[in-house]
Amino acid sequence: MFLPVLCTLLLWGSVFSYTTVTIYNEWLSQGGHVHYEFKRWSKLNGLTQENLIPKCKSIGTAAGRWLNRDQRANLFPNWPESRSHPGYPDPTYLQDHALQSKTWATYMRQLNGYGSAVDNMVWNIRGLNWPDWMNKSRHQGQFPNNVDAASEFVSLMVQSAKDYTGGRLPYTFEVINEPDWVEKIIDQQTNIDFHNSVAKKLKSRFGMKVAGPTYTSMALRQADENNFSYWKRTAKFMDMTLDHLDFFSFHSYNYLRVSGGNYSRFGINEARLVASIDMVENYSHLKKGKNVPLVVSEFGRGNVFGLPDGFENGIIDFETIYQPNGFMFTFLNLREFIEIVLVFLHGNVQYPGHPTLRNSLFTKDGHALTMTKYFTFWTNFVYNHKFLRVSSQYNGQERVIAPLALANPLTKEVVVLLHNYDRNWQNVQLDFSKSWMNPPTGERTCVLFENSNPAIHLNYHFNISKDHGSVGLPGSSTCFYTFKTNYNFGRMPTCNQRTYYGKDMVIPISHGHAQTTIRLPSSGYSSAHLRVGVSRNLNADAKPKAVVFNGHTLSSSYMLFDSMKTDGKTKWNVWVFMVPESQVRATNNVNMTFQGDGGHVSSVGLIVGKI
Repeated sequence: MFLPVLCTLLLWGSVFSYTTVTIYNEWLSQGGHVHYEFKRWSKLNGLTQENLIPKCKSIGTAAGRWLNRDQRANLFPNWPESRSHPGYPDPTYLQDHALQSKTWATYMRQLNGYGSAVDNMVWNIRGLNWPDWMNKSRHQGQFPNNVDAASEFVSLMVQSAKDYTGGRLPYTFEVINEPDWVEKIIDQQTNIDFHNSVAKKLKSRFGMKVAGPTYTSMALRQADENNFSYWKRTAKFMDMTLDHLDFFSFHSYNYLRVSGGNYSRFGINEARLVASIDMVENYSHLKKGKNVPLVVSEFGRGNVFGLPDGFENGIIDFETIYQPNGFMFTFLNLREFIEIVLVFLHGNVQYPGHPTLRNSLFTKDGHALTMTKYFTFWTNFVYNHKFLRVSSQYNGQERVIAPLALANPLTKEVVVLLHNYDRNWQNVQLDFSKSWMNPPTGERTCVLFENSNPAIHLNYHFNISKDHGSVGLPGSSTCFYTFKTNYNFGRMPTCNQRTYYGKDMVIPISHGHAQTTIRLPSSGYSSAHLRVGVSRNLNADAKPKAVVFNGHTLSSSYMLFDSMKTDGKTKWNVWVFMVPESQVRATNNVNMTFQGDGGHVSSVGLIVGKI
């Protein structure tokens, strides 16, 4: 029974660390979301080939994103010009029943195979494939000069799908996939105009939700570089999207680098993902006084640097599971903002010239691959699970253990989930606040790296009372710990949590000082904490020397995990401060002091809860 412990120590190091996670006897509702709504968290990218639909359903997933239909079978390039309206697509072309049957056959198989599980599907186009008869002179021959004509292709495509399927359209349309990669072709203003034109047509004609800009992970991860130049582009896009689009969409990746047999990780999760989401939401609050819902249409393990394309081994397979697990903890802790997330895994992604199975769940003939372990881990959680309020230890240090907690009133079980960003074993003290439960034993399930491959250890029985309330967490692992209880969940109160932002963002640190004001609509809060994003040069200290909240110095803090310590061009950290609820007012003044000048406070959010 000590095999997983021994293997982890040998592979990832032997330093034991200690931290505390506190679990409260309160349901935690974020933006009205208290249940584990698995349809928002369990989808994959791409449509599924027919024989793999039952396989995907068996591991608790379904097709979540319909990719690049404009370029498949040259749908847009083959579209003829309208005879009556030169420069525009022929409106009758995709009304041909034989062509419709061919064009929408795969999508119909998703509808018939998955049923209501695909009701919140996202549909996108690549946006770089157009007929020769269109004038594309201003965009290197790859995007039409006439944005209205380009958006008409999208509208006619959607109309055809609606007619053929009896109105069963995907829930959301993403206008262009990763346009920041092709800004030399589709400049920023054209991208904004195209999103605007597509949104107006799809919303007015079909009542369809529209998302954008579908930026790459890099666009948000590097938002603070070069005096926040990337962010300024995002803000300009949001000036339009907040009026015309339904969702702000983007991608999130962490990466693997291999050098001389050593592996290292870097990417947006955890700190920069939270910091950039806070910037998006802060901007929305300043402009519209409300949240903007988010769609994360790709996330997970991104590129592998230092190895040939398509190279496969156990560590790559493990990171393909481990990295999405870490993202899930961040997303679930920010479910106030997030509408849906779609992991970058596919039923099978092999095609001529692309034989790799790196991001596939099954072989073409249906044999399960290692990456199915990602879904078999999360399929343990269902709608009956409700989130509990948790907090990490405010020890003034970087947090390497991300926590979640849920309970299922029907099965009388409490589940604590822990994700270890560190390679070392952790001893985690589980503090059930005020001893609201004292379980003597529990069961642990972990996804970890063992014998050079990913492994799942199921239902390992342990005695938590013998270990004085602590549990073991292997290095670079994701685990959940299940406890039986007789607690009366029917009497458990609900903490309704919301985030409010400062009236300023991207605040210069001048003479070692920055400040903002946060206004709340009411009083009587039962819990509060402050989240502060700080961007500075690499050689500067990004930890505030002091944070004074309404004249009260906040003394307890921790820093979110920073995966860009080595690879970042800046130091962009997020610090979380405990705020005594007695100090919370309708108008809250936040004063921050730093060592030296320079840098910015990217945003300040006050997260308050009310029973």
